Amino acid sequence: MHYLSLLLLWPVYLVQAIWVKKTTLPLPEATGLREGVDNLAPHDGSLNQALNQTVEPLNLLIVGDSAAAGVGVETQQQALTGQILSHLKSRHSGVNTHHIRQVHWQLIAKSGSNTQACVNHLNKVIPDNSSKNIDIAVLSLGVNDVLSPITSSTWILHIEQLCDLLKRKLNCQHIIITAVPPMEAFPALPQPFRWFLGARAAEFNLALQLWVSKSDLPCELLNMRESLTDAVMAEDGFHPSAEVYQHWGKMVVDLIEVNQNQQVG
Repeated sequence: MHYLSLLLLWPVYLVQAIWVKKTTLPLPEATGLREGVDNLAPHDGSLNQALNQTVEPLNLLIVGDSAAAGVGVETQQQALTGQILSHLKSRHSGVNTHHIRQVHWQLIAKSGSNTQACVNHLNKVIPDNSSKNIDIAVLSLGVNDVLSPITSSTWILHIEQLCDLLKRKLNCQHIIITAVPPMEAFPALPQPFRWFLGARAAEFNLALQLWVSKSDLPCELLNMRESLTDAVMAEDGFHPSAEVYQHWGKMVVDLIEVNQNQQVG
């Protein structure tokens, strides 16, 4: 139905797309470090006891677009990377923690990036003989692909290329793919363009869900549609707010813990 509307309303969509590009408030990427090591050991008197326990480093990579880069908030602490680390700390810093983890993390993200651009960039920066191993990769991609002319099937090919690259070059053990957000709820988009992009995003997500269910790669889908329905977006009406980032980070850590528990079990 949405592609039938494209045949009939493409002049309207074109005008509205140009209007959105000209009028949407440009927001910068969040400031702060994009690589580091965080110790999740407690910072009180139980530190010495904690240091006697086994330290299991967790290698974390966040890859993606403007949402991964933290557009919509001021600092990386407020953004996705910071919220993931914050939730990991809150759950693993207790005195009775069995395994004190040290998180080696890196953020590779850029505003405007689509999935193919991420594949191209990672192919350049990661050598074929890389000795680096990644335990968990979190992907935030899709909005710029929905905004482009590519089909959902082409996008899935790009997602597969990216996940295969992460597994082949970095031996990634767990890839969390964030679903495309419900673009029909973006306040910055006027109707009927908003409806069209929402329908297209839903099409992309359905294709992604089907691919993840059949793929042999270690991929898992994260969809916040049902768990985060009435959250306020950033001031540009297009990017996540601090509230969304906080919830997103919590959901990522939920999936990480389930996966880690399954491995231990």
